[in-house]
Amino acid sequence: MEIIPSANTKRQSQENWKKHGLIFICVTYIIFAAVFLSFLQLRSPKVIPTADRSAEFSAERAFTHLEKFAVAPHPLGSKEHDKVRDYLVEALQELGLNPEIQKADSFYQSSSRISGGAVENITAKIKGKNSTKAIMLVAHYDSVPGSPGAADDGAGVSAILETVRALKETKPLQNDVIILLTDGEENGMLGAKAFVNEHPWAKDVGLVLNFEARGNEGPSLMFETSDNNSWIVKEFIEAAPTPVTHSFIYSLYKLMPNDTDLTVFKEAGLNGLNFAFGEGLSHYHTTSDNLQELSKESLQHHGEYMLSLVRHFGQLDLAQTKEGNEVFFNVFGSTVISYSEDLVTPIMIMIVILFILTIAHGYKREKLSLPGTLGGFLITIFGMIGSFAIGFGLWSLLTSIFPEKRWVLETDTVFGTVYLLSFSLIIFAFSAFLYKLAAKKIMTGSLTAGSSLTWLVFVIAASLHLKAGSYIFAWPLFFGLIGINIFLYMKEAVSYKYVILACFAVPGFLIASPVIYLIQKLMSMEIAGILAVLVFLLGTLLTPIFSTLKIKADWFIPSILLCAGLAILVTNSMNANKVPTAEHRAVSDIIYLQDADRNEAYWIAKYGLDDYTSNYINKDIKEGNISSIFPPFSWEGHYGQAELYGLKAPDVTVFSDMAVLSKIDGNKRELIYELKTNRSAEEILMKSLSPITVSELFINHKKVELNNQYAKPQPLLLTYIPGETGRVNIKITVDYKDKVEWIVADRSYNIPEIKEERSEKYSSYGDSSFAMKTIRN
Repeated sequence: MEIIPSANTKRQSQENWKKHGLIFICVTYIIFAAVFLSFLQLRSPKVIPTADRSAEFSAERAFTHLEKFAVAPHPLGSKEHDKVRDYLVEALQELGLNPEIQKADSFYQSSSRISGGAVENITAKIKGKNSTKAIMLVAHYDSVPGSPGAADDGAGVSAILETVRALKETKPLQNDVIILLTDGEENGMLGAKAFVNEHPWAKDVGLVLNFEARGNEGPSLMFETSDNNSWIVKEFIEAAPTPVTHSFIYSLYKLMPNDTDLTVFKEAGLNGLNFAFGEGLSHYHTTSDNLQELSKESLQHHGEYMLSLVRHFGQLDLAQTKEGNEVFFNVFGSTVISYSEDLVTPIMIMIVILFILTIAHGYKREKLSLPGTLGGFLITIFGMIGSFAIGFGLWSLLTSIFPEKRWVLETDTVFGTVYLLSFSLIIFAFSAFLYKLAAKKIMTGSLTAGSSLTWLVFVIAASLHLKAGSYIFAWPLFFGLIGINIFLYMKEAVSYKYVILACFAVPGFLIASPVIYLIQKLMSMEIAGILAVLVFLLGTLLTPIFSTLKIKADWFIPSILLCAGLAILVTNSMNANKVPTAEHRAVSDIIYLQDADRNEAYWIAKYGLDDYTSNYINKDIKEGNISSIFPPFSWEGHYGQAELYGLKAPDVTVFSDMAVLSKIDGNKRELIYELKTNRSAEEILMKSLSPITVSELFINHKKVELNNQYAKPQPLLLTYIPGETGRVNIKITVDYKDKVEWIVADRSYNIPEIKEERSEKYSSYGDSSFAMKTIRN
């Protein structure tokens, strides 16, 4: 017998889905409004024109300096570098200072190489009335070989020049202000090391303000502090007009393959703050880090920080020592919340207690059970795993469909942001589907308690092991638990409880949304799986809405979210398929290698074959690791034989090869070489073909303090920027039984022949040429 619904039943059903539809719209509006508000903190200040307020910082005025020196690549050792050095010295003199050049040999060690060079730091000082300690403004004036360095770090250098001008317009400060334009930062913070090791002013520094860039636009973030930062952070928040800062960013920064000059200053025991803008990653270290692409708003933000902080700290006693670290983060626009790390554990305990009370409340009202809560926890864990799989899988699919466009997809600001949005909607669709399915077996209260338990695990872990980032989990859960208690208290039939729950999820979206965005900007969509997990976790603040809010059918809300996400993803991918263009460039480099031993030469393309590199590599093409033809490096790429241009490999003079006796280590072998470029190449390198044990190393008669890793047999790579002399003296002591074989090469930051100009749709890390030969025993 068929049951026909009555008119009243149909009308009531229609009213319910209309009401639920309205609630869904309200919740969506609340969440999108929260995300929008959270992004207000990521705005840069407006540019102040040249004619306005002479005592204030003007990006327009600072830009006029950039137009003079950030016009071509100026790496350490290049002729253009010397032109930039001379301009900056002259500019400081015109501002009434007496700049000096600190010349030194300086060295850097990593797990894979030792690099060094003859650096020329530019220093100057503005004397204070009664200095306690000096404030030191730092930016590096060298660039990478392929980039004009307008942002990295021309923006920092030009901001210092404009800040000096503005300071001269007002009365002297109490404290001295030291200007340090470091050299060789791109080669391993060489100038900063030379300053702290050899310059007499290093002992006078009370606070370092270092300015950097890892892109060409976006807000300037205060992303790193020295230890015991409480007093510095509090004063920074008070003094900075538009602060943008999150204490978690430094924890993220440490995961990236980057260091800055502040790393060296912190190791020397100096206090400091580090600033950088990091959007526009595709321009970083490439030819498109130029004047045309640099955001003047980002430059204004750099300078606004610089001038306001110098004026503020310039009147403080910088000699006093203070202890303790702060947790700090933006919420609304420039509003920054901070509190002592000593409060992290009490806050964690408070949240644990609130969670226990929430479980008791739900259990008393028979809206959750302990087994159900465990089930909800496992569902959330499953959801996180599934989200990682979706994010990783989608990104792997996209990069396999567009393999030649992978670099653009990972680094381009527009494509990355839109993909993050589309992935987020897809993850929310997955979350809604998962929790609606789970709600058929588990009570909504139990599912909600289970997802909250997952948050609690993160709160405890972060509070114990990552205090600077604990706020990302603590405060969203705190407010979320309050909303859950209200939700549990209200009757089932009350529909607006969903809106109340969404309102208590707002603090979570205000805090976490910009965090996820910044992670994507700094790390790129290459970590799409991790980003997807964070988005899913944020979405669990809406678990009761995902699990019970129904419009017509259970699948309706997940379908809307999924269709929206897929539509954005497909549209973005169609646009991505049109790159490279002048607006969305791909990277394209060509390297020339000449082997004097084999009398052979090769063209090498690190980033694949394209319209530009195909002019050089177009027959007998090989693909793979280039170490078989160029042992110093293990790059993957395409390569093919090239014509010989007669590049002469460096001259090697062996001054000494003798056995020495060490009382500690027994028999050793001491070798002294002089390497000299024959073609005015900017860089000389030397790589051992066999593992060697290095007990002592001198470069240009200066001892290099070796890390412990070189006490064990391993291949050694040395790179050195010789400057005007074109030569380097190396004295090395190895184990007597070591097999001593070297590849010696020099690198010039150009190629012997340009067969065709690079199109505007390509940027480059810089073409270069190597000439090499082998030295054996």
